[in-house]
Amino acid sequence: MSEQPNHIRLLQKLKSRLEAASESEVINTDMIHQLAALIDQLTQQSETAYEDTRQWLNNLMMHTPQLAPAIDRELLWIFGGDCLHYLTDEEIRLFQQQDEEN
Repeated sequence: MSEQPNHIRLLQKLKSRLEAASESEVINTDMIHQLAALIDQLTQQSETAYEDTRQWLNNLMMHTPQLAPAIDRELLWIFGGDCLHYLTDEEIRLFQQQDEEN
């Protein structure tokens, strides 16, 4: 069995964090179910999975900014687009540097 891509591992980690904090008023079961469905879509390489996940992350950051600490910054970089607005200039420089080194 091949190793899962990094973005899927990071999303699974986020899902675990949300599940662990699901008693919070901020986190609802729909949010966790949506993330689980996105992970499945990405795993199955659905045509819209990447864009759907980017939009979900952006909405999460926009509408529940208190959850930002639960999201690995690398996810915002990987999915790009509007998600990049939530990264600092320094974080973007570091991710660009890492990409150039790889």
